[in-house]
Order: sequence, then structure tokens, then C-alpha cells
Amino acid sequence: MVNFGAGRNFYVAALFLLSIGKIFYNFAPKISNQSFAMNKILKYAAILAAIALWTGCALVGRSKSDDNNSQGSVISNGSQQLALMYNPYSTTIHPKVFAKKHNLEDIELYVIINDGELLFSKANAQKSNTAMVKIFYKVMESYEKTTLIDSCTRTVNFTKEASSKTYAIKLKLKPQELKKFVIQTTVTDLLRGKMSIHFTEIDKTDPFSEDNYMVTQIKNMQPLAEHYIKKGDAVRVDYLCTSKYPALMSGNKPHELTIPLSPYSSDPAVEDTTIFYNTTEKNASYILRGDTAQLYASTADTNYNRNYVLPCFDGDFPNIDTPEEMMLPIAYLATPEEFDALRNATAKKLAVDDFWYSCTHDIRKAKELIKVYYTRAIISNVLFTDYRKGMLTDRGMVYIVLGPPKMLAITSTSEVWTYYDTKSGQKVKFVFRRTRTKLSGEKYVLRRSTEFKTVWDRAVGSWRKGSIFTF
Repeated sequence: MVNFGAGRNFYVAALFLLSIGKIFYNFAPKISNQSFAMNKILKYAAILAAIALWTGCALVGRSKSDDNNSQGSVISNGSQQLALMYNPYSTTIHPKVFAKKHNLEDIELYVIINDGELLFSKANAQKSNTAMVKIFYKVMESYEKTTLIDSCTRTVNFTKEASSKTYAIKLKLKPQELKKFVIQTTVTDLLRGKMSIHFTEIDKTDPFSEDNYMVTQIKNMQPLAEHYIKKGDAVRVDYLCTSKYPALMSGNKPHELTIPLSPYSSDPAVEDTTIFYNTTEKNASYILRGDTAQLYASTADTNYNRNYVLPCFDGDFPNIDTPEEMMLPIAYLATPEEFDALRNATAKKLAVDDFWYSCTHDIRKAKELIKVYYTRAIISNVLFTDYRKGMLTDRGMVYIVLGPPKMLAITSTSEVWTYYDTKSGQKVKFVFRRTRTKLSGEKYVLRRSTEFKTVWDRAVGSWRKGSIFTF
């Protein structure tokens, strides 16, 4: 099993040792008679910290599934530690991690880091304002079979610049015999002791998946880290499997703004997946200009069943800054009649304000509700956007109303979110099945059930009565 708990303890120990070393470093010059002893203490503290960090990283990557693979792993069985992936406040470092395949075999792992999230310090031999990041990845067969197949550790130093910068770090994976596997990547700010965990799936038999496309921003020639562009952006799209498919077809589609059905709905979900394709082929590399807020599609599949879809959004996405955007997640709390009235209102900003005021009849409390509710909606846009805005996905709906899950399990076919109340003993699990559509290779669809009605009505009722709901 992947031992997140032990790894975390070692990271805490490493941070403690580094802190002790830093304290001695700062005070040693003031204690001239003991400077030699202090230097030795600092040296040993640094060595112990390095050992602790290395051991913690090894424990995070180590697998015990050889002993009992039939019972799955911590990843597929779920844990509180894993659920922190969906709680951005649990860490200070939020890199983007993704992989790209060149002609299916040559695989590169990208880690995009903004140095504004890192802790810089001059407590080093050069006295330079430096941050240190450790990138560790392990290759495993699947989420259920986490036996270590390959791993790599790389430490990167950053020098403080006058303004914040974004860096793209590229690691080339060693050739793998497996055709399908999972990469678990841990990115750690060594000075702050904060880390983030990411999972990337690779299928070397699939020439149509998203990792066959490299999208580069024209303005800075950096890889596009997000799953979307903004109106006015220009990017270069490169198809990386040209040995099999030398040309692409491109198309477009208006945005889908339908509201997800409630978790206990028995109605069938209806979605239009029609893409309007151009009749002329494009080269495997072309410039895409986001002149219109819509979905831009590219495909090498002559049957048009598998598409790479890049959404282009208006405004300051993932932020929510217009009344029209603010009213969309209200659908999770409002009755159909109330929501129709909101959509048809002439003064939409006033209608949105009136809705939230009606929940509390207190302006201060209404502002508090709005802050929490739309913060969850923005986080959903960041975490769950595919070809739809994250707040309009099934996972976004549950996240906004209930908050982040207490436990998270990831399997080869689904995600399982577990919520529980330690006082009442109430426990509920939401299963999001991963499905493939013409618009996405990784859409998560909630397995709806009437069993959710009680907890959902309780949560909606809490918001409508002016109380923030959380487990």
C-alpha cells in the first residue's frame, strides 16, 4: 500500500529539523564562543533533514501491494490523506502535472510551478534567495496494483525574481514495457514542508487521447497547464502521433450550460455531443485563436468518435464575476420555478442578491453565504472543468453543496467520495463513474440514487435557512 501517513510524518520531521537548523543558523553568529559547535549542529540537522525527506518520499512512493494486492491499495480503497487533493487549503503549493506522448512511446512528464507559491530563504551557503522543490514520481500498474515499477526523484532550485514567474519542468520517463500504467507524482516545497499529489494515466495504445496533443501558449511559449483557454488567447496545437495520423480535422460547438440533475433524480441525462467539423484538413500543427467562447475540437479519428476538445471561456474564468454566472449554481438550491424566475429576471444582479437575502434576511449573513458558496464554485471550476465548467459537472455540484469529501478513493473506473459525521455517525458515499464521450475522454458521471435524497434535502435546507452546510 502507498503509505501516505508515514510519509507525512517524515515530512513533518524534516520540516522540524530544517527549522531547528535555521534557528541555530540565525543565532550562531551571536554566540561567538560556541560558533564551532553550532555549525556542527547545523550540519547534522541538515543531514538528518535530508535523510528524513528522502525517507518520507520513499515511503510515499513505496508499495506493500505485493503482500496483499487482492485487497487493493490505499488509493483504490480511499483515505483522508488522498481527499486533501480536493482541498486546496491543505497545502500552499498547487502545481499542474500532466504527461504527453510522442508517437505513443516517448513519454514526458510536465510539472508547472508558479514560484509565487514557494518559500524562499537566504539560509544557504551562497546567501541567495532560493526555494527548493522536490519532484518524485513512481510508475505503477494501476490504482489497484501499486507495486513500484519505476521511480525518479529530481530536486529543482529556484532563485527569487523581481516578479512571480511560472516554470515548466520536464522529466522524460524511461521506456516502459507496460502498455497501460499510472504515474503518481509528489511535488514538495522543501523549505515549507508542503506537498501535493497527482495521478496521471498513460495508455500507449491510444492515439486519440488528450496526452497526444501538446498545446503551447503563443504569448510566452509555455505549455498550456489548464484544460481551457480564455477568449482572445492564441495557442499552438501539436498532434504528437504523426507517425500514424499526419493530419487533423477541426471543429467547434457551443458551450453546454445545462444544469446537472439532482443526485437522487431518476430522469435520464440528455446531452448534445454534436460537433460541427470543417471540411478541410489541418496540419498536425496549427495555430488556434480563441475568438469565440465555445468548444474547439481537433481529431485524427476519421470516424469522429474520439476528439480533443479545448473549451474557450469568457471573462475571468475560473472566477465567477457576472450575475449570469452567479445564478447557475443557485440551481442546486432553488426550486425549478425559482430558477426559471432568476433566469428570466430583467435585473439579474438584483434577483441574485434577493435570492441570497431571502435565505437569511440579514445582509451580513447573506454575504457570508455568498462567499463560501461561490468559493466552492470557483474551486470546482479549477478542479473539475473538462469540456464544461467545473461548477456545472456532477462532481462540481456535490462539491458546492456538501463541500470537499472527507475521504477519496480513485480506481480505474471511478472516484468514490465519502462524507461522514463523527457526531451522528451518518455516512454517505458518492460514486462518480468515469465515462468516455465524443467530447471528453474523462467525464465523471454520478451514480444517482434515491438514497441521497435525505442528505441532499438536509444540505439544501441548511443553505436555504442561512447556514453554511458542511459535514
